[in-house]
Amino acid sequence: MKYTVPLLVLLSGLILTSCHNDNDGTPLTALQEKTYSAKSLELYYNGQPMPNKSVTFDQNGDKATVTIFSRLDLSSLGKGMKGVVPGPGALPGAPETVLDVDLNPADSDWQFTGTGDNGYCSYSYSGYVNADLMKLFLNDVKLKSGGVKPSVWAPAPSRPFYIDWQYDPIPGVDVNFSPIVEALTTLPLIPVYGNTAYMSINEAVEQTLKTVAFKEDGNLIFTYISSVGGAYHIAQTMPNRFQYVISSPTQVKVFIDPMSAVGLFLTATSGSTPAEDVNLTDKGLFPASDAPKSSVSDSVAQNPEMAKLRAELMASAMKWVMPKLSEGFTFSFTAGAQGLDIYIDTESAVSMISEILLPVLKDEANVKALMSQLAANPATASILPQLQKVLPLLPQAFERTNTLRLGFALIPYTTK
Repeated sequence: MKYTVPLLVLLSGLILTSCHNDNDGTPLTALQEKTYSAKSLELYYNGQPMPNKSVTFDQNGDKATVTIFSRLDLSSLGKGMKGVVPGPGALPGAPETVLDVDLNPADSDWQFTGTGDNGYCSYSYSGYVNADLMKLFLNDVKLKSGGVKPSVWAPAPSRPFYIDWQYDPIPGVDVNFSPIVEALTTLPLIPVYGNTAYMSINEAVEQTLKTVAFKEDGNLIFTYISSVGGAYHIAQTMPNRFQYVISSPTQVKVFIDPMSAVGLFLTATSGSTPAEDVNLTDKGLFPASDAPKSSVSDSVAQNPEMAKLRAELMASAMKWVMPKLSEGFTFSFTAGAQGLDIYIDTESAVSMISEILLPVLKDEANVKALMSQLAANPATASILPQLQKVLPLLPQAFERTNTLRLGFALIPYTTK
């Protein structure tokens, strides 16, 4: 009996050792090349979930190539749109991130870790992958530039949005377009308060947008007033939806996750429906029935010609925006202790207006619909005769543009 206990201990140890060796000795099966997305992908950026990305995993023995990217299926936006376009990557400044990794077995997963640098930011990564699921963590992401300083800004009082347009005069034409265009920022054009009143672009920005935060990890976070759920309250955009990099001493590039932006828009305009419950394919980004009801003029607001104009403007905008999603939208900026000006420069602004607005205004029916809408608003009815004169001449004026800036003026945020 004196040998019984030691023998049992030895036997137990042999059994446990045998089980452990059998587990370790079972090699993991190499995975077939696969693209993980939606429910098969859990992607995190500095600890926060990052939606709407895809990751391709291509294994070769104990090594693999991991490619992070995004694609936008235009059919998800409705209105018969078709095709797939590249979207922004996971790391700001890189439409795609390619990781060449060494693989190690970890239970039933392949595991990998490492560090990287894409020129704009540095980062570390770790991941676990099997045939059904990939978990990928992008950690310690930090902009090499340090980001915009100060980091938190608020709209400048009275004139947070501005249009600065200078052009060479058109021979024989004595109309000055610039004041009329600039007036669009201060005229009450936007229906608010259940479409019972109008607000100017400047008023809407000043009263709705509260802060813009340029974080050191490349995230852009907006704090704003939301009515989703009923009562007005302060809301904030989620991390990893809007990003930026400083691409030069005077320029930033902004990257927008399109599905997050569309979800935010539709949540605000679809009866407070949560973003995850909004059916984009069914509703679309610009349904024909989206004309708002207005206490000022229901007949004009529900005019099918106005709905057609809105749809064509949105379609033109999408054509201009989509090719720029993956590479980012370039803004010029000047920042200092007193304020931040961030604006679309002349070349981009002329391109945007020439490709989005001017083609739509070549259709007389669209011009008529626009005039009807403006005539229904007392604030714009007073300048309608001037607008009727300048609209046909806008293409010529834009061809002679030497300065055109569409921008936002911000001031450092304070808690006082």
